[in-house]
Amino acid sequence: MERVSLQRPAWKWQVLSLFLLCGWGWVSGQIHYSVVEESEVGTVVGNVARDLGLKVEELPGRRLRLGSEESLRHFAVRLDTGALVVSQQLDRERLCGAAASCVLSVQVVTENPLQLFRLEVEILDLNDNSPSFPTTHRTLRVAESATVGARFPLESAQDPDVGTNTVGSYWLSPNSHFSLDVKQQQDGKLFPELVLERALDREEQPELQLVLTAVDGGSPARSGTVQITVLVLDVNDNAPTFDRATYKVQVPENTPVGALLLRLNASDPDEGPNGETQYSFGVHTSDLVRRLFTLDPHSGEVRVSGALDFEESPFYEIYVRAHDGGVPEMEGHCVLQVEVEDTNDNPPEVLLTSLLNPVPEDTPPETVVGLFNIRDRDSGANGDVSLEISPDVPFAIRSLQNHFSLVTRDSLDRESTSQYIVELIAQDGGSPALTTTLTLLLNISDVNDNPPHFLQPSYDAFLLENNPPGSLLCTVSASDPDDGDNSRLVYSIESGQVQGAPISSFVHINPDNGNLYAQRTFDFELLQVLPVSVAVRDSGSPPLHANVTVYIFVLDQNDHPPTILHPTSDSDIPAPRRVPLSAPAGYLVTKVTAVDADAGHNAWLSYHLLPQSTDPSLFHVSLYTGEVRTARALRDTDVGTQQLIVQVTDNGDPPLSTTVTITLALEEAALEESYKPRDFLAGAKEKPDLTLYLIIALAAVSTVALATVTLLAARCLRRRGRAAASPCCCCWLSESPSRDFFKHSSPKLQLSSDGTLKYMEVTLRPTDSQSQCYSTCFSPGSDRSDFTFLRPCPPPATLPRATGAFLPATGTLRDPGQIRYSIPEELTRGTFVGNIAKDLGTDVAKLAAANLQVLSDSDSQYFSVNVNTGVIMVSERIDREQLCGQNPRCFLHLKLAIENPVEFYRIEVEILDINDNPPEFPSDEVSLRIYELASLGARFPIQPAQDPDVGTNTLQTYHLSANENFNLNVKARTDGGKFPELVLERALDRELRAFHHLVLTAEDGGFPPQSSKIRITIQVLDANDNHPVFDRPSYGARLVENSPLGTLVVKLNATDVDEGPNGDIRYSLSSHNSAALHQIFAIDEQTGEIRVQGNLDFEEATVYEIEVEAKDMGSPTMEEHCSVVVEITDVNDNAPEVILTSFSSSLSEDAPPGTVVAVIHVRDRDSGEQGRVQCHVSPDLPFQLRKDYEHQYSLLTSTHLDREQIAYYNITISASDLGSPPLSRHTTLPIALADVNDNAPQFEQASYEVLVAENNPVGSVLVTVSAADPDSEQNSRLSYSILRAGGTDPGLDPTRYLSIHPTSGQISAKLPFDYEQTTYLQFHVEVSDGGSPALRNRTLVHVFIVDQNDNAPRVHFPRAGEDSATQFRISPSTAPPALITKVVAIDADSGRNAWLSYHLAEATDPGLFSVALRSGEIRIMRALQETDASAHELLVVVRDAGEPPLSTAVTLVVLVEERGPEALQGSEARATDGGGLPTVTLYLIVSLVLISTVSLVGLAVLGVRCLRWGSAPANQSCCVESVNTLQPPPSHIFGHLHYEPKQGDTVMGVQVTATAPPAPRYRSCFSPVSDISEFMFVKPSAGPAGANPPDPTLCSEQAQPNTDWRFSQTQRPGTSGSQNGEEGGAWPNNQFDTEMLQAMILASANEAADGNSTLGGGTGTMGLSARYGPQFTLQHVPDYRQNVYIPGSTATLTNAAGKRDAKNSGSSGGNKKKSGKKEKK
Repeated sequence: MERVSLQRPAWKWQVLSLFLLCGWGWVSGQIHYSVVEESEVGTVVGNVARDLGLKVEELPGRRLRLGSEESLRHFAVRLDTGALVVSQQLDRERLCGAAASCVLSVQVVTENPLQLFRLEVEILDLNDNSPSFPTTHRTLRVAESATVGARFPLESAQDPDVGTNTVGSYWLSPNSHFSLDVKQQQDGKLFPELVLERALDREEQPELQLVLTAVDGGSPARSGTVQITVLVLDVNDNAPTFDRATYKVQVPENTPVGALLLRLNASDPDEGPNGETQYSFGVHTSDLVRRLFTLDPHSGEVRVSGALDFEESPFYEIYVRAHDGGVPEMEGHCVLQVEVEDTNDNPPEVLLTSLLNPVPEDTPPETVVGLFNIRDRDSGANGDVSLEISPDVPFAIRSLQNHFSLVTRDSLDRESTSQYIVELIAQDGGSPALTTTLTLLLNISDVNDNPPHFLQPSYDAFLLENNPPGSLLCTVSASDPDDGDNSRLVYSIESGQVQGAPISSFVHINPDNGNLYAQRTFDFELLQVLPVSVAVRDSGSPPLHANVTVYIFVLDQNDHPPTILHPTSDSDIPAPRRVPLSAPAGYLVTKVTAVDADAGHNAWLSYHLLPQSTDPSLFHVSLYTGEVRTARALRDTDVGTQQLIVQVTDNGDPPLSTTVTITLALEEAALEESYKPRDFLAGAKEKPDLTLYLIIALAAVSTVALATVTLLAARCLRRRGRAAASPCCCCWLSESPSRDFFKHSSPKLQLSSDGTLKYMEVTLRPTDSQSQCYSTCFSPGSDRSDFTFLRPCPPPATLPRATGAFLPATGTLRDPGQIRYSIPEELTRGTFVGNIAKDLGTDVAKLAAANLQVLSDSDSQYFSVNVNTGVIMVSERIDREQLCGQNPRCFLHLKLAIENPVEFYRIEVEILDINDNPPEFPSDEVSLRIYELASLGARFPIQPAQDPDVGTNTLQTYHLSANENFNLNVKARTDGGKFPELVLERALDRELRAFHHLVLTAEDGGFPPQSSKIRITIQVLDANDNHPVFDRPSYGARLVENSPLGTLVVKLNATDVDEGPNGDIRYSLSSHNSAALHQIFAIDEQTGEIRVQGNLDFEEATVYEIEVEAKDMGSPTMEEHCSVVVEITDVNDNAPEVILTSFSSSLSEDAPPGTVVAVIHVRDRDSGEQGRVQCHVSPDLPFQLRKDYEHQYSLLTSTHLDREQIAYYNITISASDLGSPPLSRHTTLPIALADVNDNAPQFEQASYEVLVAENNPVGSVLVTVSAADPDSEQNSRLSYSILRAGGTDPGLDPTRYLSIHPTSGQISAKLPFDYEQTTYLQFHVEVSDGGSPALRNRTLVHVFIVDQNDNAPRVHFPRAGEDSATQFRISPSTAPPALITKVVAIDADSGRNAWLSYHLAEATDPGLFSVALRSGEIRIMRALQETDASAHELLVVVRDAGEPPLSTAVTLVVLVEERGPEALQGSEARATDGGGLPTVTLYLIVSLVLISTVSLVGLAVLGVRCLRWGSAPANQSCCVESVNTLQPPPSHIFGHLHYEPKQGDTVMGVQVTATAPPAPRYRSCFSPVSDISEFMFVKPSAGPAGANPPDPTLCSEQAQPNTDWRFSQTQRPGTSGSQNGEEGGAWPNNQFDTEMLQAMILASANEAADGNSTLGGGTGTMGLSARYGPQFTLQHVPDYRQNVYIPGSTATLTNAAGKRDAKNSGSSGGNKKKSGKKEKK
């Protein structure tokens, strides 16, 4: 459905349309005019007045005009003549395009009376457009291989004119290669094509210029041209050609790399990639040539890339291939011959046969340390070599013919020179002479011939006392000029005794770096100087030693405060010294004597009188003597007892001090005797002090336990020391065979960071260098040091000198002539080669005696010599090809030597070749790709076969299997190599045969001959020499219009016999097709399927002719064309169109029926019955359609409208034709009804009730009244106001208290309300809308004032002033429960806020009087006693029940008329003084028991452990205890305190970690909650020490305080606020219930006083009825159980505790206050 939304047109067109449609008339007949396009403005089309039968003079009165905007755009009507004229220039092509007929519809309207006329104006075509091509220049690319008759479509010219004025013919400019052919489609369109009449050749003419002209059929005729440039595309039909077939060049050997030899040149007449020539080595070129020479693929430059050596090869033959970049590529070949010229380019070669390195420094002179051989590949004078040595080294050269030896000339000293650089210079006799320098780096190995020595004769170290253990004292350093182990120094401390203790217990030295550390804390007072003898030894064999003395001076620190010697105090209370009041100034009172254990300035003491003394001005103290004297004469006004505080301070930094207090008694006549201390309680009889006894017992038990543990530990350690020193603990005391073998062992200690032994590594190195040495490790981490591992150790850094490894220093070399043997290759082991003794003419026995040896630098692995027979035999398989390759002659050299005298022999053995290798091709199969258009005689090289044999055994000839197309040609190189080539003898055709299979055989000349074969597969490459061919030249198809997208029209089929891209066909629409046709049809370029991709409309075109071209993907491409004719069948596919001529989207709701809303025009592009249209609207709408004439309808209102019921209409107009099936179109017209003020506003409620609390803030919103008006916009805008209305007080004006917001209706308070003055208010609120006239309505609002607790209770009786109290007198004999008085109070509030309760807040004796909760009666609760006070002050508080409650207090004084006896004092203290032990005593008992238990358990465990150590087998401690003596006991445990205080912490964790890594860790927790922090638990810690931080949940196993520990609601007493708010109870609401509640409360209180009921028991309501709920409990009984806190307990106090407390309370004589205090404690 199409939805139309139009903007509201101008008002004049709305009014005009509404009035004109009322008198609409009918028009019959059709008037047709025609006019030529491009006519001038004002041209008369026709006389409308005459043709319509109208008179010209009536036209102004009838108001004749054009009815549509389209008519007014092109034409105008002259009222003076009635003629229809052109108003603007007409262009038929712009109006109607290429349509054959162009007709415009014109509407003419007369308004008086209203009539509508329709006219048709046909626009005739004029030849005003010339034919034009899409572009003025077109480039056409045609391959030079295109066949004659090939067609090339051209783009047709376009002419917007129609009929005979359109394009009628084409003309082509004269040329020698192309002709023009014009095709005509069924619609009359012409398409030009170029036809190739003569073959093209790009090399002759690469470009053609043509002109195509298009001429139309108009008069005069018009034409258009296009310039066509035909570019002839190149085809790769020419191969590259070299300037010469063979190139020759000469080059000297050793030509530098990169030197240019020759620049090759090959040309190709083709262009582009077909003419781009690239150079490469041919397949015949060997790998050696490819390594020595490089060929630039683009420039053809041949350069040297390797070393050219005449001795290796004097001649090289290079095969070069040049190929172009065409497809397929074509190539040419040439040969480059390179001759190498010889030069003296081989320097002498110095071959090191044997060398002793390093050389021991004690080697004697004339010792042979190296053997050399010298050779030169050159011959003649160039091969004569001399050898020289550098003169500044203690070595010399001894020459024996071609062999040289290096001997020592002088004695060696490594400490003077540890390394020699020996240069051997070999020089040949060439010109210029070539030299070779061999540099030898000879190291001199060390011998331990130098002892270590210290850098200083002695060392001084200064150390402050109280140093921490492990402090660095000093570093001793020694040096050793030797090397290696001989210079590796080990420091140690010589044994000795200091103060009865070993010196090692005082200091420790690091054996590696000489750092001297303190083992203990030094005290200057005990030891001032400590001499330590340090020894150092090297690791040589034997080791050398040195000693030095280190003096350690302990420096004093101020670590002792002064000690008071006099006066002394033997008791806690110093005895006063008597001073006579008559003592004059300067009187010596006493003298303070002190000493300091420190020395020097730290022991200098000074005395000072502190200002804290009683009268510092009365006495003074001597600064250095400590004498206390009076500063003035004493007076009677001085205080009788004087306390002097004297401070003794030393001179240290920082200074330390001690104070002493001296008490002086000023008397009239002081006795001249010293004060003797007395005990103030000397005369009293003391009872035994249990606490003192417990302290003594605790100290005794602790001392005994500590002493016992110390003795046992010392005994265990002594036993372990004896076990370590026992001979059975040594692993090497057994008489095993390996004792002497592993004679030398070197222990290595590895210390931990804390100085303890981590592990010990012992290296066992045998004296025999050929044996394996081993290393083992021992670890002291566990209780027994187990054997950890045994592994081979690396050899020592210096190699021992082997005797007999070199020849002696004296001897001669002989050369008895060259001995040569010849043997064939591949002989078996043990085959006889020759007899050396026989050929030398020497007796075999003499050779054996002379120690005949085969030197290792010769080819000795292939031969062996029998010393007893002198026979040389083959000892290993000999392969000539592997040894010598392609060299014609192959020799092996064997070097022999004898010792007495020294003689050398050189034997040459020639290896003869046998035919043991057949010729072999690089692969078993080779593939060639040859273009099918390759020219006859083309050559294709084949990889040659390789035969490692030489001479006649190598490759001799090739054979090719029989075939029709190829022949074999074999080329021979100058070095004898043969290379096969295939020669094309017959043209190839891929379409006839795509593959050729040949066999090439290579055969050598051996006997018998050996051969190998290679399979050659030739693939004929396709050439694009066939164009695609369609099955038919034209195709036909029939389609129904409006066929769905993707409908298959036809599937084309074209074939191409070529393959690959040449046979891959792509389909496309030809450029002859119009752009509209390209939008309607699409072709799949792969399958050739033509499908519908646009809309097929029979009304636009009935026939489509499609030009299709098929192209292959070859280079160049070839194409073929065909045409497809598609006929379209008509169907009813055009739905009616609804056009709004006039429409008003807004309509007043009071519009009368029959009002015209819209004028509608309908049309259908179909014809006949399919073009007839019917319109209708829904009958449910208040609208109807009226048919004015054919295709014209009016939309009218049919009934009255109401906007409040329906404010918006969507009117759907349905137009359907009479086709089969019929088509319809739906158009929706939105119509909005304009509002009329016809509804009064209505309130949501008839009246409003508001509850307002008094004392409300000014401006607070009380209520919001709301009214609604169904009208819209201004008619629904409401305004509120307050009208005065009668209330409880007719004189009240509501506007005085209230205000209303005129738009929102919020009623606000202008003044605060007072419930005591006004309780109710009533008024009217009026609302009016904004319509014209305005409509109104009213509502009634009731405001109820709610009371608040804003008045405190007022006491009416007894009346008393602010600072006075009312007195009441009672008799001492008043019996309970006598009424003393009654407090009467009232509250100005109402309801619950006026309910009052009375409470006794304070009283002299709270248990003597009581106040009734509700009545305020004050009664006496017990009989008066003599101990009671005579006046009792009572503070009574009157409290209301408001929220929050308000209260008033009144003070009453109750006087007892008669006086009673004196009150008893201390009764409460005596009552609370019970029996039992003191707390400190109990703690001491518990501590004594715990210490005794722990001591017993510790002693038992330590004893068992010592017994276990003592009973350990001796064999188990053999390798264990000896290692443990090297380390401190592994049981040292260090404690680590980890405590991070946080809010709410209840525990503190202590982590204890052992020093040995495998030892377990333990953790402990202490709780500070109780008075005594008990040891709670010990558990192993996870992971090694230091691996993880302390666990914050370490002590989480201790039960935390239960935060939920408290009484339940049914168990605990308490205030009503502590109860659950959901358990609501009811307040008493009348006088009877109130009195009953008071009676029940009094009864419950009496029960509690008698001790018969449980405090908080039962339901927790103190015996009250469940009617009032748990709110009404005794509100002033304190719940002391809430303050009880049990650390670490999860228990909850039950009701039994309450019962027990209640019983205790009852047994105390009714004194509830005292019982409560005890419970709180």
